[in-house]
Amino acid sequence: MSEIRSYQKFKDKVAHPDDRIDRVENIRVNGMFDVNFCSQGIESWIEIKSPAEPVRKTTPLFGSNHRISQDQKNWALRQIKAGGRCYFMIMTNRHFIFLHGSIAEEINSLTVTQLLNKSLFWRQWPMVADDWQDVRDILNDYRDYSRST
Repeated sequence: MSEIRSYQKFKDKVAHPDDRIDRVENIRVNGMFDVNFCSQGIESWIEIKSPAEPVRKTTPLFGSNHRISQDQKNWALRQIKAGGRCYFMIMTNRHFIFLHGSIAEEINSLTVTQLLNKSLFWRQWPMVADDWQDVRDILNDYRDYSRST
């Protein structure tokens, strides 16, 4: 699934009419995440990745494709340090994986199994309405998820 289609699916399934959701392609700020989402007074940034899962379970998911750039890692860590919220939303051919941005430094070296173990939420496809609501609940939760990874 392309990142544009992943964004559209997220927008269709998670956003409500009163939410603000913007896809951002920023050429001025290196590493800035793809999506800005504001719901119930809580603003979050989301980086969308749509890699195919490797055949071998021991191969890192981002080993050779769709890698998180150093600029994206740095942006995520600066965002968290400033008290902001950011997440990685990964839609592979097999899984939906939602991770806190605090995983940025290590994300490229992790296998799918390791990512699932560190995720805030994951499901195999297809997801149902309640699953998408769980993602929305994470985004609207005041909890500091950077402490749980």
